[in-house]
Amino acid sequence: MSPATSERDEYLTIIAPTAGAAMAQFKARGLARQGYCITGKIGRHQFSLVSGDGSTELFAGGGMIAATFSRRVPA
Repeated sequence: MSPATSERDEYLTIIAPTAGAAMAQFKARGLARQGYCITGKIGRHQFSLVSGDGSTELFAGGGMIAATFSRRVPA
């Protein structure tokens, strides 16, 4: 039986017009020093904000690059 863990995953997604801009923001914010690492592929996404009974297309429905990072933090 493994001991209970008192950590959880924390995620941060940077949305930018290009992958280079997303990674520049990662570096500028010092996210590596804070323990963040990339969780998967960086790619173009379309975003929709759901609220109440409907949803709104963000960024005029055009795709933006999303880069998601994660780190383990105390629970």
